[in-house]
Amino acid sequence: MGRSSKDKRDIYYRLAKEEGWRARSAFKLLQLDQRFQLFEGVRRAVDLCAAPGSWSQVLSRKLR
Repeated sequence: MGRSSKDKRDIYYRLAKEEGWRARSAFKLLQLDQRFQLFEGVRRAVDLCAAPGSWSQVLSRKLR
């Protein structure tokens, strides 16, 4: 019997769901911010409706 799509999801997918992130890409954005200080000095941002919204979610948490 073949594997279902749920079986193919990796550890970062499951970890993102456990921590409340919308997508696993949130971890990559956090890693990039840690390395390059992407959000240093950022006070405002515009959401251009990109799905699933993890970038906006990470940014909103960083700007608190």
